[in-house]
Amino acid sequence: MKKFTVPSYGWKLVKELKRYAITTKAKDPWGHGKQATKNFKQEMTRLMLIEQKRRCAYCGCRLFEKRPHRDHIAPKESYAEWMFWPTNLVLSCYTCNTDLKKTFDPILVKGSSYRRSKFSFVHPYFDDADEHITYTSEDVKVLIQERNGSPKGKKTIDVFELSTTERSKQRAKDYLHDEDAADLYGHHRALLENARAAIETRLLKMND
Repeated sequence: MKKFTVPSYGWKLVKELKRYAITTKAKDPWGHGKQATKNFKQEMTRLMLIEQKRRCAYCGCRLFEKRPHRDHIAPKESYAEWMFWPTNLVLSCYTCNTDLKKTFDPILVKGSSYRRSKFSFVHPYFDDADEHITYTSEDVKVLIQERNGSPKGKKTIDVFELSTTERSKQRAKDYLHDEDAADLYGHHRALLENARAAIETRLLKMND
């Protein structure tokens, strides 16, 4: 995990979408909203892919999906006012978003604003992950644990099962891939990335 910078977006529109989410009678303003909501989601996805470098905000693994999952850190079902709030949106992998986090509510205390709220796990925009999570080897970030007994670090590791064998193996695979890819450049590196993305997409479809 790493701390991200909030994608720059027009706050006037964000506030308009907030009012819409709160007042609309639509059953699913996020999934079946007006054209402005669709444009917002597309642009936010584009900006987050750049900021997150196509990595999951929670486990740090690569996002190979053509349409990565947009996750609401504080679930939209419980906090409609933050449904379109940029600091409440990240891209995550299928495992973290659908299999593990689901509708988990990380808010311990709801504040007068989103930023003033207290979160139980490491917030991708507000918290420095290095203050809460550490690795047994800083060079090869495979084996993970909370730093100095950090409750946020422990909750993050528990919710996203970051210390399991399977997730550790995935981090090791990513590390080895990075080491191999570092020796490639230009067209050859693009071929490697595209081939790996195709394999991952095929595996996801097989597991659906």
